[in-house]
Amino acid sequence: MDLEPYVMEDRFYRGGTLTVTHQSDNNYPPNPIIYDPYPEYNGGEWRKEFVGSFRACEGPRGKTLSRTSAQDMISVYPGIQKDFPSALLGSYLATGVDGYVCTDRSSRLGAYGYGNNARVDWNKTNWGSLQSQCFEKNVGRYAPSEIDSRPAKLTLPVRSRFSARNPYRDRPASSPDSLRYKTRSAILLRAWHDMEWTEDLKQNVRSLVMELSLHSGAEYEVFILCYVQDESIPIYTHDAKVMEKVKSRCVPRKFLDMVVLFNDATLDSWYPKIEEHRPKYQYWQPVQVFSQVFQDFDYYWQLEMDSRFTGHSYHFLEKSAEFAKAQPRKYLWERNAYFYIPGTHGIWKNFIKKVESAMEGRKSIWGPKSFPRITPVGPKPPVAFPEDDKYEWGVGEEADLITFLPIFDPVDTKWLFKDMLWEIPRAAPRRASPLAMGRISRRLLHQMHVVQIQRGMGLVSEMTAPSLALWHGLKAVHVPHPLYVDGKWTSKELGRILNTGEPDNINGGTDSIWNWDHRLDHILYRISYMFTTQTAGDLYRRWLGYPINPNQYTDGNFHQDDQGRNWFEIGDLREDLYGPLCFPSMLLLFKEYK
Repeated sequence: MDLEPYVMEDRFYRGGTLTVTHQSDNNYPPNPIIYDPYPEYNGGEWRKEFVGSFRACEGPRGKTLSRTSAQDMISVYPGIQKDFPSALLGSYLATGVDGYVCTDRSSRLGAYGYGNNARVDWNKTNWGSLQSQCFEKNVGRYAPSEIDSRPAKLTLPVRSRFSARNPYRDRPASSPDSLRYKTRSAILLRAWHDMEWTEDLKQNVRSLVMELSLHSGAEYEVFILCYVQDESIPIYTHDAKVMEKVKSRCVPRKFLDMVVLFNDATLDSWYPKIEEHRPKYQYWQPVQVFSQVFQDFDYYWQLEMDSRFTGHSYHFLEKSAEFAKAQPRKYLWERNAYFYIPGTHGIWKNFIKKVESAMEGRKSIWGPKSFPRITPVGPKPPVAFPEDDKYEWGVGEEADLITFLPIFDPVDTKWLFKDMLWEIPRAAPRRASPLAMGRISRRLLHQMHVVQIQRGMGLVSEMTAPSLALWHGLKAVHVPHPLYVDGKWTSKELGRILNTGEPDNINGGTDSIWNWDHRLDHILYRISYMFTTQTAGDLYRRWLGYPINPNQYTDGNFHQDDQGRNWFEIGDLREDLYGPLCFPSMLLLFKEYK
């Protein structure tokens, strides 16, 4: 292999707030300004489209939130660090994510407790109550719920205690006067009962509640979906005091009204026909149960607790959903398999044309991929063949599945989990997307629930949602958000390595980037969003201002294995010269807690 596995990209750390470049006539670095990504609520155009009125909600200071207050909003620097590396994978331009502003740790997290400048007693803030009050103030904006399905106690019920009177129904999209109800999304933060709650983690959860729920008038609601691994902990006790102590063991007190507990017994009671319930292999099972119990949402986002948005979370998720909604279905499954590399593919429009040219004479997925025992619930194609469609079908259609990494065909690869199936033959058509993070519609989650509870059919976590979407003909979209690579590689080099195979089966063969042979770990492990990566941790810790641990090299050597994976921290900070690091909007993911 002709790639240099050991050369790092130090330009991430050779700048800061004092080197931010922007469009102005002077050479002075800009001052931070409030960043407001929200729509013009209650404006003329907004009222022409949506039901009800937006009402501002109360924040942690006991006052109504103000989008003009730096105490309530994040701030950004207009511009980016001088000579900051480009995102070699994905694109700000294609997704609409703002890549022309950056945040340092204070401008991003100051409103949520960083630096203790917020003058808030965070220990007295009830974040669950604030979200409930916000929803009540804005309830007229959302589709009415026919049933009150929420449990009195925030614990996923065992199936025997859950009434079967709650059938699946589509939530109404519009009111009688043809105005649209605003959709609602649940944000599920995956946690473990014994995880360490650092100050940074608390600030991250506060930021998600503020940005996604409180400032939007309850368009999102944030929950902590907590896996209780210790079976001796009584999560189904009827003693209120004991239950309070149980929850306090799992999460900090200020988040108690956000937590939803479950354990292995919970999942076994719902899905006894599938013997595997460990989160590593069935990450969506608790989300499926959650969607049966909490039915008043249209979409469910699952996020890892060790993920971070360096930019505004509402802006990032909304732009991701908008990108997915705008994608035509023609050659969509084929595009989903690629790492989009602007340096070789060009702008997104050109990439679409290149995929179409490459698919000439090849069979494309068009509508549901037939599979025994599955009756598709998705729409039928408007024309018989994709060649007859003018990139119209699917445009304006919400995606049932949004992923942040490519969606590929694992059948002929050496991916470790490809044959982890239950009551499904190995030859079955299926798809996978590494990492069980993203958005799933209520409709798709219901189908995932049905095949497991009724038929005992199951797939490993990363294959479940993509495969059910494939069989049902539902819209699935890989959002090519910006990914940074810590290395001195060109777009051409990465394209040759990351997008192998035939155009109708990118990364679906024996040379797939997803093969578990560790041959290309020196690339995968140095991408800013990946299932295991040193780079994301380095970027985030340096951004927080933490220097490299000087005691990490106990034997005096850099710890790097034959695949080029770094087991040491990198990134030399020079805040005395450059100021604090100022990063554009990124979605980062560190190593798992467990």
